[in-house]
Amino acid sequence: MNIHYCPDFDHMSQKGADLVHLAIAKKPNLLFCAASGGSPSGLYKLMVKKHHSNSEFFNRIHVVKLDEWVGLPENSEFSSEIDIQQKLLQQIEIPSERYLAFNAQTKNPKAECERVQESLGKIGPIDICILGIGQNGHIALNEPAKYLSVDCHVAKLSETTLSSGMIQNVGVPLEEGMTLGIGNILRSKMVILLIAGKGKEKALKALLKKRLLHNYQPLCYGCIQMCM
Repeated sequence: MNIHYCPDFDHMSQKGADLVHLAIAKKPNLLFCAASGGSPSGLYKLMVKKHHSNSEFFNRIHVVKLDEWVGLPENSEFSSEIDIQQKLLQQIEIPSERYLAFNAQTKNPKAECERVQESLGKIGPIDICILGIGQNGHIALNEPAKYLSVDCHVAKLSETTLSSGMIQNVGVPLEEGMTLGIGNILRSKMVILLIAGKGKEKALKALLKKRLLHNYQPLCYGCIQMCM
């Protein structure tokens, strides 16, 4: 595991982009796991910039979406789908046949997780997995617990996650999400965990000590690269 402490968001994003671009140059048809949210947004901008300078650079990669909320209205601006589509997929022109994602409008989240798990088993393992981290240490929508799910599953959201500003602005009550499991993530050949924003520093310290802490507010930037 390599830990890089970055002076600001731009440096963190550039470090992540350097790792991603190098890996794609070595394996143009790799499987890339994309996370939504603010932490990877700078990385995605640099990937889009790369696409503009070399329109064929991403024309063989496959993408899988990390997670999705359950219960959002159709076309909700808060969906992971819209976030990733607008920031990355549409910008680097990833077609549907090279994209695997949880359907945010599914009526059967459990069956949808089983579908994604089956498909991932055929095209995986993931080559590069992009992650952020929550203030309580959650990875994707895998909330802290005594036992973590290995495969894709429907996750119950914790009180800490539900109290976040973004969730409170959704306008509809949320209780669950669909997410890749810890096993799916740890089977990745490379994991890039981008940590940025208020309240994350104590989660980072807890991660390095393999324990969870709460209620800390400073701004921090970091990039943790784990090669499996």
